[in-house]
Amino acid sequence: MHNERSSYSLVFFISRSKPKVNGECPIYLKININGDKSRFPVKRHVLPEKWDSKRTKMKGRTKEAEVFNKYLDAIRLRANKLYNELLTMNAEVTSLMLKNAILGTNEARPKTIIDVFDDYVERLHSLIGKETSYANFQKYRTTRNHLQAYLQKAYRVSDVSVNRVDHSMIEGFEHFLKTEKGCNYNTSIKFLQNLKRITKDCIKRGWLKKDPFANKALSLKEVSRPYLNEEELNRILALKLSIDRLERVRNYFLFACFTGLSYADVKKLTRKEIEITDSGKWIKTHRQKTGSTVYIPILGVAWQIIQKYNPYFDQLMPEDPVLPIMSNQKMNGYLKEIADLAKVTKQLSYHIARHTFATTVTMLNGVPIETVSKMLGHKNIRSTQHYARIVDKKVNEDMKELSNKLDGRLKVNWGGN
Repeated sequence: MHNERSSYSLVFFISRSKPKVNGECPIYLKININGDKSRFPVKRHVLPEKWDSKRTKMKGRTKEAEVFNKYLDAIRLRANKLYNELLTMNAEVTSLMLKNAILGTNEARPKTIIDVFDDYVERLHSLIGKETSYANFQKYRTTRNHLQAYLQKAYRVSDVSVNRVDHSMIEGFEHFLKTEKGCNYNTSIKFLQNLKRITKDCIKRGWLKKDPFANKALSLKEVSRPYLNEEELNRILALKLSIDRLERVRNYFLFACFTGLSYADVKKLTRKEIEITDSGKWIKTHRQKTGSTVYIPILGVAWQIIQKYNPYFDQLMPEDPVLPIMSNQKMNGYLKEIADLAKVTKQLSYHIARHTFATTVTMLNGVPIETVSKMLGHKNIRSTQHYARIVDKKVNEDMKELSNKLDGRLKVNWGGN
């Protein structure tokens, strides 16, 4: 990320073309970078006979000369420092860029990727609860932090100019995510998708000329979505627990199995989001992750759990939480104990409950995919189709089993002997 510096030079000179009334002439600084030159006055004047053209400084050892020359030295030091900073952030540094940097004009500082990211994250934060969710804000903030960590490790800088972001940097960032941050393939791709959103914005604004993601595939791999089958779910339902914390965790887990709510949505669920109508009891809430509205009928098991922890449900205030759920980390830790006790070999996590609702509780009992998608709060039915594939597989297995049974019991007489 460094330019060739062999022809870089700074030279102070006196311009005799525009002397002041008292005969003093202005001093200019000339910048030369690989033959590209710029000059500007440094706001100091001197009599021509007091100027040392060879040493490019004011002659003499007077106090006046000392102060004058220290000023020029300070400009030189500042110019060198700014030149080095520009080199770390730009593919090419011109004399005009350095001139603007020294003068402090707006053009001096090109747009940098972390600055642009910070602006975007700040905008997201201001829109939480309106146009975006806290989870969305958090994922972009995490991407920004990972990108800065990569720049510090790979280039030893905390930020770079937007036009330094190229295909090579994208590939390096992906490798960093997988090796240094331990991200799997899909997680790495999601971080890259977030960065692409930022670079697309930079292209639209004219800050970035070439798309660094051109010809870069960012498709996610199909992943297995574990869920409990009916037998496993029944084992957990029938489990007798004498330890209060385990019983609570089991019940909170079952609540999600029969509502499809994520941990974050259960944690924020309040009394005002429970509606009791002539048609039944309903949860009407907004998903924290997507902001979409979900309307879910409260099945018997879920209602029993609400009543167990809120025996005076009708007396709750609108903002009172429905379930006093503990931290997700503790929940998942205790779920491992519950899995052992119920002899469930799958690695239980709270999110498996959501998958169980989508498959075992709803789709495998004939609930249409469109209805399930709406209850899960998916903005795109393609997200729900992952569960439909599981159901299709189950149908295929059931039909094979049926075929084997029928082949042994029912035979067509095709005639003949």
